[in-house]
Amino acid sequence: MAQIHVFGRVMHDLVPKEGQTKQPYVCFDLMERNGGNQPDFYQVWARGDAVARLMKLKVRKGSMIWLTGSQKLVDVRQKDGSTVKKLKVWLTDFGYLPGQTSRAKPECDQNGSDQAETVPAPAEVMDGDREPLPG
Repeated sequence: MAQIHVFGRVMHDLVPKEGQTKQPYVCFDLMERNGGNQPDFYQVWARGDAVARLMKLKVRKGSMIWLTGSQKLVDVRQKDGSTVKKLKVWLTDFGYLPGQTSRAKPECDQNGSDQAETVPAPAEVMDGDREPLPG
């Protein structure tokens, strides 16, 4: 697995579910745009406390967030029986992009301690297509 840091838009509303071990989880798609290139799509999985935090901060369809996690390319069987490759990310941390907050909160709530975090991403971000990888 590789560590990943992504900036993107949540593609649908989050629906928390409960696994066989009674642990809460949620799965959602995240779209990342890179200039004029085709967008990249990631299937993001969150478990336990991360699910509660996603719900508390009202992450939903259209939310612009950053996230970090472990990424793996996996084979996914489609309904028609064919197999496609998908990037799955197991969420480690996330926050709203600077200037973004949940639009679902009433104005009086936005100044409280439950305000969505807008922690900026780390300053050093490497792009393997443009920068040499460390040796």
